[in-house]
Amino acid sequence: MVLKSVDKCGREVYTKNYKYKRGGSDMGLFGKKIPDGIRVVFYEGDLEGFQCNFASQLLLMDDVLRITKINPYVEARLDRNRISSIDIFSEVEYMAKYKGASVQTSKVKEIPKAYYVINYVDKNGEKKHLDFWGTASESLKIMKMREQLQKDKPSLSYDI
Repeated sequence: MVLKSVDKCGREVYTKNYKYKRGGSDMGLFGKKIPDGIRVVFYEGDLEGFQCNFASQLLLMDDVLRITKINPYVEARLDRNRISSIDIFSEVEYMAKYKGASVQTSKVKEIPKAYYVINYVDKNGEKKHLDFWGTASESLKIMKMREQLQKDKPSLSYDI
């Protein structure tokens, strides 16, 4: 955010404000609250306003999964009822399954990447997925989110 001010001589001075704190208590651009959630990077899927490899956050709320991008602020909501599963893959596993080649794209091999695939049913009844990646340290938070989603699902019995 660029701040405009006037110095002692009356000249206009432009400075950048780099103040940014984690958490939901600080105000962001245009007075919007900086969202809480699991920090991940959007990779692939149908999310208008989200670009590949841009930071985003996931927050599981009572009725929806809120997906936010911080700069510029974009928010998407996905009903919890429409989420069928969340899969967690290592980078090599994800690339093999979804891209056809088991390659590693990380520049720093010591910090493993994990991919998070949110499988859901869209408003038209089609099966789709949203893909995110992050450091492997976020995997525990994603696993907890997955457990919360599974806890709400009713028991199922069917014939094959």
